[in-house]
Amino acid sequence: SLYNALMTSHGISMLILFGTPILAAFSNYFIPLLIGADDMAFPRVNAIAFWLLPPSALLVYAGFLIPTFPAAQTSWTMYTPLSIQQPSPAVDLMLLGLHLSGISVTMGAINFIATIITERAEKVTWANLDIFSWTILTQSGLILFAFPLLGSAIVMLLFDRNFGTTFFSGEGGAILWQHLFWFFGHPEVYILVLPPMGIVSYVLPRFAGRRLFGFKFVVYSTLAI
Repeated sequence: SLYNALMTSHGISMLILFGTPILAAFSNYFIPLLIGADDMAFPRVNAIAFWLLPPSALLVYAGFLIPTFPAAQTSWTMYTPLSIQQPSPAVDLMLLGLHLSGISVTMGAINFIATIITERAEKVTWANLDIFSWTILTQSGLILFAFPLLGSAIVMLLFDRNFGTTFFSGEGGAILWQHLFWFFGHPEVYILVLPPMGIVSYVLPRFAGRRLFGFKFVVYSTLAI
């Protein structure tokens, strides 16, 4: 039980509570500098997105913090029917925490898109926008595509657990969850890898004193993802 609980919290922590927010922190600092902006387009939205993360983490770890709630043991993929059948309230709290983190990430993505489109200095045109900003713009588009769908699936799962609906408990429900979850899960791979690829593609040419080889094709291939 402890192993299953640790595996569940580890996967969610790395993907949702560490990987994505750390990349957002890098982007929050560097994007305005790279595009010649004073700040992000919506500083208060930025603040809300940040302050949603601590309560999200507390909800995800509720099973470890509250002795009477056995920790969630669903794995980070939360496959049904296992995630429906585990009776612990910690599973519901974990799902609510994931929902909050999804709202946070989505608000951040909206902010990045608005900042890159509207806050660029006059000399920073689309033609000379740096590769890191392109990867963040693409990542933010993927977030808007993927995270709201995860949020919808989580709400459906909460309804199955608490209100007797049969979205995932009926015939074919387990496969439906897999389809909806991986509609989020596969873009999440690129959400995590695009900013580091942008950092490497920006830093190496700078220190080599050269322009990134095939810059336009790198941008096109990034957008094509």
